[in-house]
Amino acid sequence: MYKFSDVEQSDGVTSLIMSPLPIWTGYKAADPLKVLTRKNDVYIDIGSGNAKEAFEVLYGGFSIATLVLWGIYLFCVLFVEPQSGFINWNLMPVILFGWALAFCMCASFVIIGHIRHGKSNMQTRFNRQRREVAWVDDKKQLHLVPWESFKAWVSSASTIGDSVAYRSSLFGMGPPAPDDPHGFLGVWRMPCGTELAGIMQWECIRSFMELGPDHIPDVDMTQRDAILHFKKRKKMRRQAEWGDWVKQVLADWFLGRFWAFKFAKLFERLESVEIFPEAIEWSKPLPEEQWAKPSAELVELEKKWRQRYKRREKFFDMDRRIAEAKAEGRYYTPVNE
Repeated sequence: MYKFSDVEQSDGVTSLIMSPLPIWTGYKAADPLKVLTRKNDVYIDIGSGNAKEAFEVLYGGFSIATLVLWGIYLFCVLFVEPQSGFINWNLMPVILFGWALAFCMCASFVIIGHIRHGKSNMQTRFNRQRREVAWVDDKKQLHLVPWESFKAWVSSASTIGDSVAYRSSLFGMGPPAPDDPHGFLGVWRMPCGTELAGIMQWECIRSFMELGPDHIPDVDMTQRDAILHFKKRKKMRRQAEWGDWVKQVLADWFLGRFWAFKFAKLFERLESVEIFPEAIEWSKPLPEEQWAKPSAELVELEKKWRQRYKRREKFFDMDRRIAEAKAEGRYYTPVNE
């Protein structure tokens, strides 16, 4: 089984292993990928899709299309054929029907897309008190995986075209397969732009599990809870923050946020591990004396790496990691998933 700081190389893709075991990487805990959906003293949830933003994009696009179409219609009525009258009532039902049909078709596309997305990208829950991870596979089966065996890595690859060259990175994680030391029960992947963003995202998860909720960013629940969002808007009005209040009202109307919250609430519920009764029971807080403890192997390895960081060594030094991995027989190719 791969270990912390091992290197995989396959088809031009280099992957730096961050877990198992989940050792401190020496970088700041952050949520650059905006995948942290829930946080409390017991667990955090990591998702990979935002149904609310998808609905807002759809609704915002139709708001723009509606304004443009009405602008064209009024221009034609007022300047091209002003004698036809201000509104052609015979044409209105056709326009409204066409707009409603197009909206329903696009909304169906978004809904179907999120249903498919939810089947393969369920939320992952990390329980720090039990030191376990709740993972739902593509067959809708719940797995409670030991935290220290959970796998995570950041991959990078260079692509060279006729006139451009660029480097792409991917953050991935998943539970190990019981019958394959290099396999997975499933894989969660997210493009991260740079390797450092993926490492900081993993450090956010690791810091919660090893240090606690105070060591990671908070989730902006005003973007996920309709009640909190509209309370925030009312507070702006009470405090006479008229500029911000007007902007918020226009954005809420233009993006259809009232319906976006309802849409997101439905699909986030379907994609949550809480569709399993055993996961709800598993997520309840435990007395502190029943909390799981880190293994002796993890504690010892953590001490060794912290000493290396004190000597100004960085975890993300790919050339050094590759050289060490090759020298110690920890450089693997090809990748077997």
